[in-house]
Amino acid sequence: MRRFFSAPGLTVFFTYTLFISSTFTIAGQDASIVFLYLLGIYSLIRQRKWPDMSHPLLWMFLLFTAISLVSGIFNQYEVDTLMNLRNNWRFVFPFVLLTAMYQVDEKNLLKTYYGFWLFIALYGIVQFFTGVDWFRPEESSLSTPYMGTGDGFGIFHAKGNFTHHLTFGGSMLLCSSLAASFVFLKGLDWKIRSLMFFAVGLLWISALASLGRSIWIGLMVSLIILLVRISPKLMLALTFLVGISAIYLFVGFESGNLKTAKPENRLEMVQHRLASGFSMKSNQDRLLMWKSAWHGIKDHFWLGIGFGKDAEVMEAYRKKITDETGHRFNNSASAGVHNIFLQTWLNFGIFGFVSFLGIWIVFFSAADPGSKEDSSIRLRKLYFMGCDCRHWRLLNSRVF
Repeated sequence: MRRFFSAPGLTVFFTYTLFISSTFTIAGQDASIVFLYLLGIYSLIRQRKWPDMSHPLLWMFLLFTAISLVSGIFNQYEVDTLMNLRNNWRFVFPFVLLTAMYQVDEKNLLKTYYGFWLFIALYGIVQFFTGVDWFRPEESSLSTPYMGTGDGFGIFHAKGNFTHHLTFGGSMLLCSSLAASFVFLKGLDWKIRSLMFFAVGLLWISALASLGRSIWIGLMVSLIILLVRISPKLMLALTFLVGISAIYLFVGFESGNLKTAKPENRLEMVQHRLASGFSMKSNQDRLLMWKSAWHGIKDHFWLGIGFGKDAEVMEAYRKKITDETGHRFNNSASAGVHNIFLQTWLNFGIFGFVSFLGIWIVFFSAADPGSKEDSSIRLRKLYFMGCDCRHWRLLNSRVF
């Protein structure tokens, strides 16, 4: 018992709760992060050792945070500057988790983590067909139907225990990509490798069941990147075919040569959802949101409008577009502009946008597939990058 309540024991415990709770509750995940932060600070104080701050990604995080604070301080609008700190508090957590992983049995953690994810994935697939929401009271159900017929036959957005289908789909996308990366780790036990093959397939299906079109694009990109490890020539061929198919569908739906009839079964409903992604009319709302963002960027090029000011500032730009086109937006201005790059530029100005791009440049340079590192180090880097991607998903959950 004394060993459990020691710093190493609690670090292991909260690392497990972090990975487990991330499959179904953001609140539990955040609580685990807080405790791991506190344990990390305690370890630094006890060892009287200043942490290594040489990693370029850490400095890009700090640069982005500093620029966002400057944007808030000197902004023409009254911005709650400290909200940026509260919103960016997960930034350095991957560095804390990286040290915690040295104290954890990674194979057991991996088995536990994907055990929970496979359960949630199955739950999401059941939701797709039935719309059940077992973990909430009936009066608080967040079941979201996509399309149905008069006889009650239809499909639903899979969302697991999350409140939005894109949060669920984004989690499944990231975890399936992480699982696919594990498949190629050298020295991995064949049983775990076999489990990863199964997990990748199930997680992909559940991500598809979310019916998020941006999630589907992410899955396609993930598959193309995966093919780089298998056959670069096959990857190029698939990329070419996908590009040609996308152009054909865009031209076909816009010219009216391709049309979707009223769906009569679930497969046709999914086809209808896919087809809507290639119709400019179906995407008019999002395209006009991007147009409003660009108008806002041109007027606030250097400092942006500040964090959390969309509802106050962007309504005027939306009204102008509505007067010009007659289009009524589906969401309020507080929902953001549904594009992570435009949103970042709009909120924090050109310098915030450039530093944001810098984060991703450093991030992907650290994921060099040609590296000949030890497998355990590569595994920890995958944890690091996966955790960092999850942070950006939570930070920008409204942009898709």
